[in-house]
Amino acid sequence: MKRILAVLILVLTVSFMLVGCNKTTNETQRLVVGMECDYSPFNYTETEKTDNNVPIENVPGGFADGYDVRIAKKIAEALGMELVIRAYEWTGLIPALNANEIDLIIAGMSDTIERREQIDFTNPYYRSEEVVLMKAGSSFASATSINDFSGAKVIGQTGTIYADLVPQLVAKGAVAGTNLDTVPQILNAIKSGVVDCTIVELPVANGIVAQNSDLTFVRLNPGFEVSESDVAVSIGIRKNYELKNRINEVLSGITEEQRVSIMNEVIG
Repeated sequence: MKRILAVLILVLTVSFMLVGCNKTTNETQRLVVGMECDYSPFNYTETEKTDNNVPIENVPGGFADGYDVRIAKKIAEALGMELVIRAYEWTGLIPALNANEIDLIIAGMSDTIERREQIDFTNPYYRSEEVVLMKAGSSFASATSINDFSGAKVIGQTGTIYADLVPQLVAKGAVAGTNLDTVPQILNAIKSGVVDCTIVELPVANGIVAQNSDLTFVRLNPGFEVSESDVAVSIGIRKNYELKNRINEVLSGITEEQRVSIMNEVIG
C-alpha cells in the first residue's frame, strides 16, 4: 500500500511539474512589443494584411508595419517567439513596460538619462538625424542652418527629444508654441497655419513628405547640438531583463547595409 501511495505521489508530482513547465513555455513564447503604431516610417497602422505587417492585438482590424516592426520580427524569429504588437500612446509606453503589459518598447525611442531612471535599453538599432519640417511654400523652406528661423513658431512632440530641441531654435529667434502629443496632430497644426515648423528625424520627415506633397523639410549645417544618446535609437526593456544579451546579439547581426535597406523599403 505504501509503495502504491508513493507511486501515486510521484505521478502527481511529475504531472504538476509538467503543467508548470507547459505554462512557463506558453508564457515565454509570446514577445509582446509596444509602439505607437502612428510614427511613420518607424511604426504605422495599415488596414489590410500583407506579408510584412503584424496584427495589432488591441486595435481590431489594424496591422502594424514600419522599421520598428521589421526589427521586432527579426528579434522574435531569432528567439523562437511569437511576435505580438500592442499600440500605446507615447506617454503610456514606459508605464506599460513596467507594468509587465509588454516585454519591449520598439518605438523609435532614444536612450536618455531621464528614461534610464525608469527602464533600461539595448544597444542602438538605428541612428537618427534631426531636421526641421514645414509647409513647402514656407518662408523657412530655404533655411540652411539653425540660425535661419527667427520669428518661426515651432513645436515638438511632447515627451520626445524634438520637444527638448525647440529651445535651441528659440535661442536663435524662433517662438515656442505648445507641444502636441502626436505627429499627426503636429502636421495638422502646420497645415492649418497654427505653427510654422516642427523637428523630426530624417526618416520620419522622408516618410511624411512622401505622403504629403504640401510639406517639406530642411537639413541644417550648423544644426542642433545633440548627444549620442539623443540620436541613438534603442529598444526599451525592464531593469535586469533576462533577454537583453540575446537581443543585443540579434541586433549586432543586422548590418548597417541591412538597416538602411529596411528603412528605405518602409519609406518607399
